Amino acid sequence: MSRRRPTSLAVLTAVVVVLYAPLVFLVVAGINRNPLSTSWQGATGQWYRAMWDDEALRRSVAVSLRLAAVTTIVAVIFGTAMALAMRTSPLVQRWARGTAGLRVATPEIVIATGLAALMPSAGVDFGFRPMVVAHVAYLTAYVVLIVGSRVATLDPALDMAAADLGAGPWRTLWRVILPDLRPAIGAAALLVMAFSLDDVALSLALRGPTDTTLPVYLYSVVQRRVTPAVYAVGTMVVLVGAVLFLTSMALHNLFASTPRGAREPRGRRLARR
Repeated sequence: MSRRRPTSLAVLTAVVVVLYAPLVFLVVAGINRNPLSTSWQGATGQWYRAMWDDEALRRSVAVSLRLAAVTTIVAVIFGTAMALAMRTSPLVQRWARGTAGLRVATPEIVIATGLAALMPSAGVDFGFRPMVVAHVAYLTAYVVLIVGSRVATLDPALDMAAADLGAGPWRTLWRVILPDLRPAIGAAALLVMAFSLDDVALSLALRGPTDTTLPVYLYSVVQRRVTPAVYAVGTMVVLVGAVLFLTSMALHNLFASTPRGAREPRGRRLARR
């Protein structure tokens, strides 16, 4: 046991360094006065100002935000509806979880390649709408898995209690079920938004001539020349993605650790309104 601990610690340290050293360099280079980042010459914010002076960059940011917003709204609606349908029967639950797990396990590049090959045959032009469809189809799986895990903990007695108090199916849904699913829906929405903002494969394969997202823009710029403004943009992307991901995980852990008994009185009170 004592021999394994130093080895495990060394492996863990090496993995952490390999994963996070580039991110640390990215953040430091984004504020380094030296444009080549070969040595430290003091902190500066000029690269962030230069970042917003780039019109193509601003346009790609707008496309990414619009794509992430539309994808999040549509994916949450469809994913939540599918998660609620899992309550109807064990067969629907197995089918929904199986298809969601298959989409998560399938590499994005495979889905992107298949869609890019299918679209010309179907007469569909590349552009923003196909990107939305691809993002929604892929990221809805995460909503199903996250919200579905919350749905599995709902007590069927809440529905019966709401019906006994005079609430119909739709009133029960809005007043009892959805409030209990709110933390899971919020966590899923933040995770979907983070993944949509960071996506490269689907956006690169399906984008139109004027629909370049920020990750695709960075990918094309890095292939030509890395500038300090690129470091600044990369830092902002890392920070936004980290905040969204950590907030999503915090919400997910919050609802996962909530005792079942603590939710029943709240649901009954909502059913009486």
